[in-house]
Amino acid sequence: MGIIDAIRTGLSELWSHKLRSALTMLGVIFGVAAVIAMVSIGEGAKQETLEQIKRMGIDVVHVRRAVIAGELLEKAQERSPYGLTYGDAERLRSVMSFAKQVVPVREVFANVKIEEKPVSVKVVGTIPGYEEVTHSLVERGRFLRWIDISENRPVCVLGAAAKRELFGFDDPIGKMIKIERRKFRVVGQMQAKEIGAAKAFAALRDLNSDVYIPITISMTDFQIFTQQAVPATMQTLREMYQRMRSRQARDKTPISEVIIQVENESATVPAASIIRSVLNRAHRGIRDYEIIIPAELLRQSQETQRIFNIVMAAIASISLLVGGIGIMNIMLATVSQRTREIGIRRCVGATRWDIIRQFMLEALVITCIGGTIGIFAGIGGAHAIADYAKWRTVVSVQAVVISFSVAALVGVIFGLYPAVRAAMVDPIEALRYG
Repeated sequence: MGIIDAIRTGLSELWSHKLRSALTMLGVIFGVAAVIAMVSIGEGAKQETLEQIKRMGIDVVHVRRAVIAGELLEKAQERSPYGLTYGDAERLRSVMSFAKQVVPVREVFANVKIEEKPVSVKVVGTIPGYEEVTHSLVERGRFLRWIDISENRPVCVLGAAAKRELFGFDDPIGKMIKIERRKFRVVGQMQAKEIGAAKAFAALRDLNSDVYIPITISMTDFQIFTQQAVPATMQTLREMYQRMRSRQARDKTPISEVIIQVENESATVPAASIIRSVLNRAHRGIRDYEIIIPAELLRQSQETQRIFNIVMAAIASISLLVGGIGIMNIMLATVSQRTREIGIRRCVGATRWDIIRQFMLEALVITCIGGTIGIFAGIGGAHAIADYAKWRTVVSVQAVVISFSVAALVGVIFGLYPAVRAAMVDPIEALRYG
């Protein structure tokens, strides 16, 4: 009997016992579907996380103001009372001559109004180059210029969401908004920047709601936005900022973040070491800042996600193991039912290898049909999860191929023992059976 005839015989046997065949396939179907669906969830989470990290820029290093408390706060008030400051940004700029950009950022407390109606936006003081280090694009008008910084011009640039909140569908360029008691003229509008549904990292902010103003104005007119208590000395300095524009006063002004852009991804880790050394010396050993390296986060996330996918695939593969046990049980029952048929085939010239091949092919046909159905069920399940749970899922070809291959291997392994048992049946005894 050829392979084609053996497959036909196997399909005929499956069709003649439809319910039994369907129940046998269930384990394989659920196993393949579970592997594909679970790996798709993991792959979707991986893609979203990687995209979020890449939006931060893999060629930048973020130095952020850290929230400290307890004994460390008391030491910080003595050794480094201002935390991360504008002077730190200037210090890093002078030391890191190889850096493409060193951009200070100062998030401030400020109410923004349009025609005396308050809106929910964030005010951020910064300098030219911020749009480059955050990989943002200007949609209309322009971004801040150095002349705006040097002359303290009351101009601002709106994020996409901030523009909608303030002006709806109107063109905002040239119009005025009020930030606290001061009026600012809108000179630019940023393109919308996508942020994932579930932000994986606190360092990744929604830039669409920002209103950008010159950092010099943010330092002289507004209080910094921070969750940490500001030392009493800072309360008195706030009034002094209105009168003082000296370099010393600016250097001690707290800021929220410094973003350093380097040549490429490989330069971020050495840059972080330099930053840590400079700030440790300037802050006298007080860690009132945190360094975030998106390129390192990217590598860590990839490794974590790889382990996560392996674990999920292993858990889902248990269903395939259960399906294999079901195949063995059914095939053993089939051998008992078809003992007389085995005896007749042996008597007319079939070898033991022919019998083994016949039953192995039948087991393989069951797993291949079940695996094919499982592939469609898994892809459908992944899409259903994406639609109803609003989770991102990505069906990978690798998951489909591996799950189907494992299903076929399960069919071969668990079909081998029943096939060998069938081949070992004595032909004379088989003819007497039944």
